[in-house]
Amino acid sequence: MEIYASNYETIQVTREGRVGIIYWNRPETLNAFNQTMYAEWVEAYDAFNHDETIGAVVCTGTGRAYSSGADIGGFERTFTGDTGPSNEKKPPHPAFDPWYMAEGKPTIAAVNGVSIGIGFTSILWYDLIIASTKARFSARFPAIGLTPEASSTWILPRLIGFQHAKEMMLTGRILDAETARELGIVREVVEPDDLVPRAIELANEIAANPSGTLQNIKLMLMEDLLANDLSMIERRSNHNFAKARKSAEHREGLLALRESRLPKYHEIQYMNELRESLQ
Repeated sequence: MEIYASNYETIQVTREGRVGIIYWNRPETLNAFNQTMYAEWVEAYDAFNHDETIGAVVCTGTGRAYSSGADIGGFERTFTGDTGPSNEKKPPHPAFDPWYMAEGKPTIAAVNGVSIGIGFTSILWYDLIIASTKARFSARFPAIGLTPEASSTWILPRLIGFQHAKEMMLTGRILDAETARELGIVREVVEPDDLVPRAIELANEIAANPSGTLQNIKLMLMEDLLANDLSMIERRSNHNFAKARKSAEHREGLLALRESRLPKYHEIQYMNELRESLQ
């Protein structure tokens, strides 16, 4: 794998082909989130979103955890009045805001171990989740007197059903990977050594498609998930489809079919020239 950036304290960032890879890298804390880790994730994801050579992003953890949740030290400072380490970075906005994720490039969570608290609720906003057989999932908020964050009380019932979501969030029960797959949280369960290669394989399959088209699809899915007016959904669907019919990406897809070749979606100069010709 190619090193993408090396100036981070709490994450590692690499790439393979058109896939950016982010590793949570605080194994001594089971990859618990502190402010710096939030900030560095946003910085890395923003960089991938602005890089035309990256088409999808995989996130996973180092060591035996995906993430054990938020760093409790930060929560304790609420009561002690401590300001916390002065050298901690501050994220420019919430790291796992639903619209921020919906407007960004496709993401895959490759859950290698425990995924608890924000380590669990954050992945609900990823586009796909695959898990190692060693993965464990829990919304253990009531055990420490907290309520679930990251809008998870809205998204989890839509993923697994209202009764399952209530049971998971009220008990704080820990689920194994296969149970999470049966409920619909996880798309696929693989052996630990196969986890990251499988996630990269799936991300490359997604990244082969035009980035602009993928972004439009993600936004449509999010907007339609929130909508109550079917006629509005139909109008928006028709508008987006008509717009896509006139796009350079669609034109290139048709040319590739006619000429029996792979599309050149990611050859920037070629696609720019194609756009100019259409204008």
